[in-house]
Amino acid sequence: MRRYEIMEIKHGRSAMLGFVHILAIHAGVRLPGYLSQAAGLKFADMPVGCFASLEATPTAGWLQIMIVTAMAETGAGNVPDLPGPSGLAGGPTGLVKAGLLGQPQTADKAPGDIGGEIWQRYADPEERAFKLNAERNNGRAAMLGVTG
Repeated sequence: MRRYEIMEIKHGRSAMLGFVHILAIHAGVRLPGYLSQAAGLKFADMPVGCFASLEATPTAGWLQIMIVTAMAETGAGNVPDLPGPSGLAGGPTGLVKAGLLGQPQTADKAPGDIGGEIWQRYADPEERAFKLNAERNNGRAAMLGVTG
């Protein structure tokens, strides 16, 4: 059951981010530069419609999307502590230690509690339960909203 709770929270958070992306695209917000410089495709040239944008995305772009998704699903992004310059943690691990990328989901943490020390935690159990339920419900609504 815990695994399903973790997956629901993770997919809900991804869907909320995706829904904000859909709103931004329909509002006309575009990144500067090229989506694919080899294909001469700029971000501004991408069509707004779902299927049109799917067809316009180059194969290399889909490969990158699939690799990042697979890493998120399998936990491959949870890198071990590697020493960087002057003994500091380098790369993504340094960002994790700084609390900017979050932390891996481990057995001693509540489902979805992947934030670093800078993330808000609620001392009041009732407020915490309310916030977690609101996040789950917003995630469920976003999952439906992303599908159209």
